[in-house]
Amino acid sequence: MLSLGQRFSIQAKRCLVRSFHSLYHTEPPIADPSTLENKILSKAYTDFVPKEGFTEEAVNHAAAAVGTNPSTLGAIFNFTTPSRDMAMELALYHMKFARQEMYEQNKEAAGKMFNEKDRLQFYMTKRLLLNEPIIQHYHQALGRMILPSNVSESLKELHNLADDMSYYAGDKSTDFAWYSKRFAVAGAIIQSELFMLSDHSKGFSDTIQFATDRLQEVNTAGRIYNSFEEWIIFNGISTLNMIRSQVARG
Repeated sequence: MLSLGQRFSIQAKRCLVRSFHSLYHTEPPIADPSTLENKILSKAYTDFVPKEGFTEEAVNHAAAAVGTNPSTLGAIFNFTTPSRDMAMELALYHMKFARQEMYEQNKEAAGKMFNEKDRLQFYMTKRLLLNEPIIQHYHQALGRMILPSNVSESLKELHNLADDMSYYAGDKSTDFAWYSKRFAVAGAIIQSELFMLSDHSKGFSDTIQFATDRLQEVNTAGRIYNSFEEWIIFNGISTLNMIRSQVARG
């Protein structure tokens, strides 16, 4: 069986060979709202997750609410992970929903923010606050996403989110900085979300300050390592371990 480091190394290398996403940035919809699967996930996410969490039961209740027999979901869903886990599909829907909202925020913010740093902070704040309605159950989503069978798709969505935010903020780099910037932003997102799980400050102001501090470190992140692969493996394993520790505490 592959170790955590070996599994993450494989996924990191897969990210390395992808095309520069920002140069060919596709526009939403990220999750097609016309498909029955996404209608069910949207219903579950909006109406049932805030009360029941990221669970298969939430998906089943949503299916029934839109007139679909829950026992047929296995045939309806185009599962994105080997686990064929409906709760995981719901967790991924949250990430895709957030990316869609980032696109809408970008349209609103166009021309209003003066520099890349301010824009990135703007998008980070907006993204974190999207967790607010489901924050009491978010540890369930994170717990699903770090399972070995799910981690590949989770990392893909996290990387896409970091790319979206960096792109909308104005970063158009196409060299090593492209990779290092986006992995650093992805790390800042996860660290801030973990902080948010135990934040009880008004309007999550402490989380926003924590995220601001993490973004200030983005420009120097990764420079102390001898190779890019070494850097992403170290940060990836650290991130997964942080999530596991937080989830274990509930």
